[in-house]
Amino acid sequence: MDLKENCTYVMHNFKVLKNNGQYRVCDHQFKLVFIGVTVVRECVLGDIPFRKYRFARFADVVAGQFERGLLVDVIGVVEEVVFRQVSGKGRRVVFKLKDLSQQLLSCTLWDDYCLQFVKFLDDYKGDGPITVLLSHCRIKEAQGSYPASINNSFKASKLIINQPVMEIQEFNERYFFEIVCVTVGTITRIVLDNHSWCYTACIQCHKKSDAEMAPFTCAHGKHNKEVVLRYRLKVMINEGNESTKFLLWDRECSQLIGQSADAVNKLKIEDGDVDLNASPQALDKLLGHELAFKIKVQPKFRNSAVLKCSADSSLINVVMDMLADAEQSLSVIADHDPLLGLPLTPTKRQAFQDCDDEPGISQISPAQLSSNKLKKHA
Repeated sequence: MDLKENCTYVMHNFKVLKNNGQYRVCDHQFKLVFIGVTVVRECVLGDIPFRKYRFARFADVVAGQFERGLLVDVIGVVEEVVFRQVSGKGRRVVFKLKDLSQQLLSCTLWDDYCLQFVKFLDDYKGDGPITVLLSHCRIKEAQGSYPASINNSFKASKLIINQPVMEIQEFNERYFFEIVCVTVGTITRIVLDNHSWCYTACIQCHKKSDAEMAPFTCAHGKHNKEVVLRYRLKVMINEGNESTKFLLWDRECSQLIGQSADAVNKLKIEDGDVDLNASPQALDKLLGHELAFKIKVQPKFRNSAVLKCSADSSLINVVMDMLADAEQSLSVIADHDPLLGLPLTPTKRQAFQDCDDEPGISQISPAQLSSNKLKKHA
């Protein structure tokens, strides 16, 4: 008879052997082995629980902290498709997954699993994230400069992509949950990637506009007599040996630089540089500032947006004390929850709350305490 997943059976006349095969689906010391006289019959046994996935932490896989030969389950958001070969022998697709702690892990799918994944990509019409659950996958150990990775295990794995199953829904709720918190760090580098350091904005609603010449009407119906530039800048923040990227907006950049984006751009043009993607020298004024930051952690945008920042030394000291207390009190919890690896601290931050301009962001639950470590960036 064919065995069906989530059905229960009674089994007779089987062997019990040590579970020491090359690849094991569980860590029990014994396994049941079918022989010629084995008899299996379906039987409703309601007290047997459904299988629970054992999701591996990506950081543990990368660090080599896993049991060799034990198949694991993984769940994560597709960050980047690196390679695909869908014709001929050796059909495979290689992509990067990201888990709740923002750790990346390379995943390779072979043959039918490759075709299933590629077909989903080709048919996918949405612009939202793609969440993948892969069961019973094999861990390939790091070799030289190649880090550890995972791949499907022959026909034993199950590939679930963006389906409304409980595990994917719970993962998405946690992954895309925005958290407001505070931390302390020093600006060490300006990050210019695919975005310019500024953007054209409506002078009234401050929303981005594609207009290059005035007058124009923004998407919200606001009339503008002139084109205005506003700062939008990614910076690298360091604290000790930890680092991460923050997104600075116009107000904070203007305060720290002492000039508006328009004024900086005019000086840049006077010097003969008209490329908005090139970094103006004035941005160097941001470097070296140690600041207390109030940030919104936005996993779905892969950044932390700065809501407020302050160079006040007394406030920085207060926040540092809070961070130390939070790290000490939650060190045990953080060991068991990958979502807690975020720079969080308690709610007492009067200097920031007094000047909030967004409703609701000043109230931070005491449950949002965690380590003060900034997330490392590659």
